[in-house]
Amino acid sequence: MTRHYEDLIPFLVTGKLSEEESACVRQHLEVCESCKSEWDLWQLMHFQVNEADRKIQSPPELEEKTFIKIKSRPSIRKSILRAAGLLWSQAYLVRREMWPASAGIMALGIITVLLSKETAFLTFITPLVAAASLAAIYGPQNDPASELTMAAPISPWKILLARLTLVSGYNLLLALVSSVVLLAVIPVGLLGTLILSWLGPLTLLSALALFLSLWMGTSNAVTISYGLWIIQFIHAPRLLEEYPGFQVWDNFMASYRIFWQSPGLLIILAACMVLISLVSMRYTGEHSLQIPG
Repeated sequence: MTRHYEDLIPFLVTGKLSEEESACVRQHLEVCESCKSEWDLWQLMHFQVNEADRKIQSPPELEEKTFIKIKSRPSIRKSILRAAGLLWSQAYLVRREMWPASAGIMALGIITVLLSKETAFLTFITPLVAAASLAAIYGPQNDPASELTMAAPISPWKILLARLTLVSGYNLLLALVSSVVLLAVIPVGLLGTLILSWLGPLTLLSALALFLSLWMGTSNAVTISYGLWIIQFIHAPRLLEEYPGFQVWDNFMASYRIFWQSPGLLIILAACMVLISLVSMRYTGEHSLQIPG
C-alpha cells in the first residue's frame, strides 16, 4: 500500500492530483516516515528545477525573430533543395522493379523495330509502358511504407507530385532515347514526327492510368487504360459491313483514331487530368489509400 502512495507523490508535488487524492496522500505522509522522506526529495527536486528555469534567459527579441522567420518565405535555393530532397526520398519508395522492367520492355521494343523496320510498334508500346508504371506509383498495394508515408509531415498531393515527376521523367527519357536509337532505320527528318506520334498518347494514357489508380486500384486502371488504347487498332471484320450500325461504328472509330493522333489536345487533357488528381489527393488523401487494388 505504501508503494501506491510513493507513486502518487511526484503527482502531488506537481499539482496533478485531485483535491480528494491530495488530501489522502497528505494524510498518509503524516504517519509514514518512508513516504515523508520521498516527499522531501521530490520537493527539493521540484524546487531546483524551477530555480534553474528562472535563471534561463531567452535571447533578446527571440519572439519577434521567431515570428519573422515563420512568416518569411523560403529562398529559391532552399525551395530547390527541399524539392530535390523530396524527390530523392520518394525515389526509394517507388517500386524498384519498375525501373528495370520499363527499360527492358522498351529495349525489346527497339529491337523489334530495328528488325522489322516498323516504327509504328514504338508508338504502340511506349504509352502502354508509361501507363503501367504511372498506375503503380501510389497506394498501399504499391507502397510498403504507406502508413509511414501518411504519417509524414508532407501533404499526400506533394508526395504524389514527386513520384509523378520521377516516373514521368524516366518514361520520357526512355522514349526519347529509343527514338534517337531508331535513327539507324529512319531519316533524321522524321525524328520529330516519330516523337510526336508517341508523346501525346504517352502523356494522356499515363495521366489517365494515374487518375484511375487513385480511385479504382492499379489493376483496374491498367485494364481500362490498355483497353482504351488498344481498341483503336482493332478493325471490325468486313463481313459486318451489311449491318445497319456498321457505318456509324466505322465513322466513330475513325474519329477515335484521329483523337489519339492529336498531340496538342492529348497533352492539354493530360494536364487537366493530372491537376484533378493532385487536387483530389489534397482534399481526400487518406481515402485513396484505402481502396483495394
